[in-house]
Amino acid sequence: MLAERSNPQPASKPLPATKRLDPLSRSFAGVLAAYQCVQFGIFSAYSVPLGFLGRYAMPFAACSIAFHALIFVMLELFKGDFVIEPTGRTLSRVNLANAITLFRVSTLPTILFVIIASKEYPIRYSLVALVAIVFATDFLDGYVSRRNHETTRVGKMMDSASDYSLLFVITVVFYYFRIIPTWFLALLVFRLTGQVAMVAIILAVKKKVTPRTSFLGKATVASTMVLYAFELLRFVADIPPQAYSALEYAVGAIVAVSVVDKVLIMRRDLKARPRALGEAGRLNPIAFGEKNAD
Repeated sequence: MLAERSNPQPASKPLPATKRLDPLSRSFAGVLAAYQCVQFGIFSAYSVPLGFLGRYAMPFAACSIAFHALIFVMLELFKGDFVIEPTGRTLSRVNLANAITLFRVSTLPTILFVIIASKEYPIRYSLVALVAIVFATDFLDGYVSRRNHETTRVGKMMDSASDYSLLFVITVVFYYFRIIPTWFLALLVFRLTGQVAMVAIILAVKKKVTPRTSFLGKATVASTMVLYAFELLRFVADIPPQAYSALEYAVGAIVAVSVVDKVLIMRRDLKARPRALGEAGRLNPIAFGEKNAD
């Protein structure tokens, strides 16, 4: 008796990467791909008329693409926190408020390279317009989320992270133009990178982190932006150099104290009783009366 030969089934073709992603991840990819195209357009609008596209095109493209890829990784990491508060409804796509916040973050490499180019090319007035638009989105996303009742847990963290990221970019640019001293750059970079490291430690130990802010955290951002606005007077006013140094040391003291404050907050969070891990996401919901992220 001849053995029956089974008809081999054709091997199924692997699905494209975009098909394997869930709807929210596809939304991340779609929004970031669109913003990447927008950033190329903005950079071209500055660089083509003034003729510095060839000089900066490759480093800008590499930096911007890598930055958008990093944003995607971070969004995937906190995907479980795209939850509407206080209803607890999980989003299947990026809502409008979060999309506005992502646009602000997406623009940071563009601002960095345009500011660097402005040292040699006459684009300072149009650059101020771009920075003003980016700053305006800081108020717009909060307004939209409140109006549409779509405040998300992750949106609070994203908004705070975008503020610190913008502060970091401006700090690097001010140092590039020799407006701020080296010690101030080192102190602020230590403060910002230290905060990221602390969040990573809490996530590693507790599996979840509670987005918090403090008076000193807000004071660090506010005082640094006041300092940077004052530093710009160097170009239009005859103010003694000692005045700039005095304000730099004053703001530096605030930043240094805020480092200690963040360490104390981290110690408190590490010692706190762990919350239940049953709920998806990496961010703890903010209980009534608690301070949340900026």
